[in-house]
Order: sequence, then C-alpha cells, then structure tokens
Amino acid sequence: MSHVIRKSYEELPQIISPEELKTILEQRKWQTVGIEIEHKDLVDYIKFLDDAVVIRSGPEGVPLMTTTAIYGPIRPGTKVALRPGEGTGVRLIDENCEQESLIKQLEDLEREALTPKEGNAITVQANWVSWADGGAVPGLDGSANIFGGTGSLYVNEKAVILPVLDVNHPDYHQTLAFYGAKLLMPNEEFCMGFDKILFGMEYNTSLPDYIRNYAMSPSGGGGLFVEHHPFPHIFLPRPTKNGQVFCEAKVTLGHKVKKTPEDSTPKFIFTTFRIPSDGSALVIKPSTIHNDSYTNGRLAVFVANTAADTVAFRETSPFTNISVKDKIPPLPVL
Repeated sequence: MSHVIRKSYEELPQIISPEELKTILEQRKWQTVGIEIEHKDLVDYIKFLDDAVVIRSGPEGVPLMTTTAIYGPIRPGTKVALRPGEGTGVRLIDENCEQESLIKQLEDLEREALTPKEGNAITVQANWVSWADGGAVPGLDGSANIFGGTGSLYVNEKAVILPVLDVNHPDYHQTLAFYGAKLLMPNEEFCMGFDKILFGMEYNTSLPDYIRNYAMSPSGGGGLFVEHHPFPHIFLPRPTKNGQVFCEAKVTLGHKVKKTPEDSTPKFIFTTFRIPSDGSALVIKPSTIHNDSYTNGRLAVFVANTAADTVAFRETSPFTNISVKDKIPPLPVL
C-alpha cells in the first residue's frame, strides 16, 4: 500500500539494541506480520520497516487494513525473480547483474507508447497541489501518510469513473506501457537497476469497507489518493492456492498531460489494471503516478526509503451561493 515510508530518510542500516528491537516487535501492529526476511536485514532496517508496518482502522477502531508479511529484499545490482509464498519471496540469481535494467525497459516502453485508445483511459481536469505547497489536507489519521503530509488533487469534474482493464484485454500491455509499466510473468528474472534496497510489504485489505470507512473518510485517508516517488514499485498479489484467490489486485496508474499553448488546463490520464493472482506482478518505473486502494486481499508492495508526493482527490467546483449587498442604507435625519 501507499504512505509507508519514513518521515526521515537517514542512511541505512542503523544500529539498534536487542531491547529496542524487542520493544518494536511487541507493538500491536507487528502481531499480524509474517517476517520472511533474514534476521540481519530485519535488524539493519528495522526503523524503516517499522514505519512501513501499519494498522488502518475505521471510526469504530476496527482494523480495515493490516500488514501481514515482509518479503525480500531486492538489493541494488542483483538479478532476481519473485516467488510469492515461498521463503523470502525473492529468489537471488546473480549478485552482479550486467544485463539491461528493468527501469530502462520501462522507460523505453513509455517513450515508444501511444496514447491509450478511447475507453481504455479517462482524462481528468485536475490541479496537483502538494502538501508543502499549500494543498495539505488537515486532520488525517496518523497512519494515513508517513511521508509527511497529504496534498490535494483538486478535480474539476462532476464524476471520475476509472476504466478497468483485465489481463486478457487486447490493449492491456500497450496501455500499461503508456504509464511506464509492465506485467512481470511468474518467475521472470530481472535486474531492477535501482540504487536503494527494496522490501516487499504485504498488506491485507480484504476486511470490508476499507475504501468507504478509511480511504474516503475525512478523519482517515481524507480521500482517494494518488502519488509518485523516485523509486520503482512492484505490486505482487498473493497467488491463487487450492482454488482460493487470496487477492483481487487493482492498481490505478496516472499520467500528467503536457500543457500546450492552445490548452494550458492541467489534466491527468488514468487507467486501472487488474493483476492476475498467478504469481505475476505489475512493475512501474520511478515517478509513475499510482494508487492501489481498490485491491481486495493480500498485496505485497516493494518499497524503498525515499520521500514521495501524495495527494487526495478533492473538489474544485466554484462556490456559487455568494452575493453582495450593494445598497447603502440612507443616512439618519438629524
């Protein structure tokens, strides 16, 4: 999920005592977490991981999203393949990868991609105002955004209806490419090409009403969010097992429309993609706009320790019920 990175971005790893580690792991939010990483990685990166472990609850205090596992990591310069549900979830193939990076592949795909066909995307008039630039949404839950604050995406539309593409849609892969994204096949080998370590944080949103009672709540998430950050994301659904689907993953991707002299109105293009629960994963390049709130089930999201720019959808319709009282009352007769 989003909003899971530390408020500070200190160099890692950091030194922590066994007593401090014990105190952290005894927190309520850690009680549902399956720690699939090696103990040394847990100790070295515990402060980062602690901020990535969250419980998001509704107004009645009922948990609507919990952290259920930590996988990985994917280290810089390594060649790996994902194996959800097995061991650390990441199979190391080569410690000194020399092939073309996955990030380079994603950048090339985006550069060569065409604008999505009609019906495969929606264009939204909206103005992105980061929290630091005056768009901050006040009064949010403390676990909603550990990046530092949620800004506002001021939307000038009556409604936003996001189209959803399934993997069997004929335009699925070429539409993904437009956003600098691709689908990783089960056991596909790759070299990420990123200079920071990435951990897979698995979150469970199968509990009912996460969208309504948390994400859209003024005291929860403050509205449906989108964000971008300088690290790549991998979205890995918990795969199907014994006929049971553990995750229905839907990831929304966005693209800012370049302004022209003829049209300077700020616009964004959005599409939502369903990821199959067969060991496949969706990967996006750094700085791709995205959201994963419509996922139902257990989804591992690979994250790194950087800042991010997160905004919530907000309305910008003008306030029309306003007037002036222009008549000056007569002066009293003396």
